[in-house]
Amino acid sequence: MRNKVTLPRRDGHTHTEFCPHGSREPTEQFIQRAVELRFEIYSLTEHPPLPPGFEDPTPDKSCGISWPQLQPYLEHCRKLKSRFANQIEIRAGLEVDYIPGFESDTRDMLKKYGPDLEDSLLSVHFLEGKGGWRCVDHSPEDFQDGLVSVYGSVGAVHEAYWRTVKQAVLADLGPYKPRRLGHLSLAHKFQLKHPLANARQCGPQVLENFDLIRSRRMELDLNADGLFKPDCREIYPAPWIIQEAIRRDIPFVYGSDTHSVKGVGQGFEEAEQILAAAAG
Repeated sequence: MRNKVTLPRRDGHTHTEFCPHGSREPTEQFIQRAVELRFEIYSLTEHPPLPPGFEDPTPDKSCGISWPQLQPYLEHCRKLKSRFANQIEIRAGLEVDYIPGFESDTRDMLKKYGPDLEDSLLSVHFLEGKGGWRCVDHSPEDFQDGLVSVYGSVGAVHEAYWRTVKQAVLADLGPYKPRRLGHLSLAHKFQLKHPLANARQCGPQVLENFDLIRSRRMELDLNADGLFKPDCREIYPAPWIIQEAIRRDIPFVYGSDTHSVKGVGQGFEEAEQILAAAAG
């Protein structure tokens, strides 16, 4: 009989009214919905400002909050933490981007703001591509034009993604480096339009990364958002990757990755079931 796997009612990956590509609904409404869903811990992990000298590759320049917004965002988190203290534990955090070549800037940002962070993620969103940096998750058209056309195949893009994940794991970002990696296998977001010829093509890279992750006592975001993306329909990371992580005793924290009140708690039960199936 398969063992029952129960996830703590904790959401470790959420966004707020500050997010430039979110719904802009009041953060209080996100938290109230989390309380209704009986979550016990709710981490606010907004996208911080991009490093100086890094140009946001999206048309509307919406990848992160601006530098003048960072301190107000953290103050916003503190106020919400106090306001909801008797209902739910709020943790202030960031979803920090790992961008090769910008380690020093990221380390400086974390050195300054790290003491105010209680729960953060380290994510890979960007690869070098056509004309400069490209988001791996902006649109299926951009994925093809900006990345596949440069790397030569979908598989080569995935390989570049996992090489960058390895760099993120190994990077010296100082004592406040996030311990949890966000939405591994994000490069699968458009897999129904841009499928891998072999779903496990990057298996050796994944396993190498997991050995490094385990040795550094890092954890993974069990990110349900991919289940609701029309060209993905799969959790991040993919189930076979979850299984490999479990074999290495790498812990997971559920993340809704919500950008709207509607998305709070999305896919929690499905994530629990997928984790149970992977655990066997």
